[in-house]
This record gives sequence, structure tokens and C-alpha cells, in this order.
Amino acid sequence: MWRAVALVSCLATAVLAGCGADGGVVIGVRPGQPGLVTRLPDGGFTGFDIAVAQYVARDLGYRDDEISYTLDPAQADLVVGADPAHGRYVAGPYLVTSTEILVRAGDLTIGRVRDLTRKRVCATQESSARLVSRFGQRWKGAFLALANVPAACAPLLADGRTDAVVADAPVLAGIEAQYPGRFRFAGKPITTVRYGIGTGSAGLRDRVDEALRHMFDDGTWKQAVIDNLGVLATRYTVPPPLTRPAPGR
Repeated sequence: MWRAVALVSCLATAVLAGCGADGGVVIGVRPGQPGLVTRLPDGGFTGFDIAVAQYVARDLGYRDDEISYTLDPAQADLVVGADPAHGRYVAGPYLVTSTEILVRAGDLTIGRVRDLTRKRVCATQESSARLVSRFGQRWKGAFLALANVPAACAPLLADGRTDAVVADAPVLAGIEAQYPGRFRFAGKPITTVRYGIGTGSAGLRDRVDEALRHMFDDGTWKQAVIDNLGVLATRYTVPPPLTRPAPGR
């Protein structure tokens, strides 16, 4: 299962300028994913996906003042958190994680996936797909609250309107950090998730892979994990192997 940053093919392999209206690069973001993409009070964005996207853009030749953001993926050159269908060629992965369960710290009735059979769950459509497949449409109608973004589930869990939040582990760690001591991870991972970078050509994919390799090798990836993924920093101590090795390896 892939979740990805997508670079559209206007980022030519040989010529990097000219994608954005001013010759810069426009990054489409999907906020509401604490730890991965969080909107700041000044309108900017922070998070692990942002750190990766910025590093890749810089490695491709863009200065910081040439990087801008949009909430409309149709207007973007890079789309953070998009489906890799935006491009046939997927670089990475830059993170291998899992979809997991977050519950209130004092709730000991949920310790594994099957305990959700008669529990109220909040999740996005994507994160809840495996549960719906397992428990069925009747369960979905009775117990599942669908959210547009995972962050919308946090207040529901905090005030007892739902019993569990299901999302990718980095997002759950971000939510947990916003409610210190109130939530805990429960049970085993539901499914593995690989974060990658979709591109529009094999050549661009290879350049993005090389940018990721630079990020892995120079320590920036590890620092981004520490800065953005909180309690999970001890889980992701080394970068994942890239799908394609470097030339000559």
C-alpha cells in the first residue's frame, strides 16, 4: 500500500525551471495530518512530508524562495500525500510505516483489531478500508465515523464520541502529542504503508530517488524523523531501502 508525494511531469529531467507561474515549484499539501503535514499560524506548513518535499525540491535545483504551497493539487507541481496514480513512476519509499489504532489511555477494552467489532471508530475512507472489508457494511453504518482528515478525529476521541482512531502511525503520534498522556497506541499494526514519490517519467523518478538517497546519506532524513515523528523516532532509526539501487550497486 503506497501513500505518496507526486511530482508531475512538468519538472523536466533536463530543465528544472518553469513549472510554477514564477519559475518556482508549487507544492500541493493535504493538511490535517499531524506529524506529516500541519498548517502553521502564519499559513506555512511543517511536518515530515514537508521536510521530504522541500529537500527533494532543493536537490532538484529550487531555492527556498522558489517553493510555494497550494491546497489545490491541480495547481501543483509537487503534491504531498497524493495517490501515486498522479504518476506512473514511483520513487522511494522514504518511509515504511503502518496503519494503527489510537485509543484513550484508560480504555483497556481495546487491545487488538477484533476488539473494534462493536466499537465506534473514526478514520478516513482510505484508513478504514481494511476494517470495512473485515467487519462489513453493517459495521460501517453502525460504528464508523468517516473524516476528511485524521486530525478531525482527535476531538471525538478526546471527549468520548468515538472509541478509537485508525490512521497511519506518524499521524497518530502527532495526535497523541497534541493530547499529552490522554491517548495510547493499541494492538498490532493493521497494514503496512509505504510512502513514496510519484513522478511522470522514469528519468525524473531516478533523479528523485537520488535526492532521497542524498537525504538518507547526509543525516537529514534521520533529523526530520526526530523533529516530526515524536515517539516513533525510536522506531524509524534507519531509512528504508529504496526500490531501485544506485547505479553501479
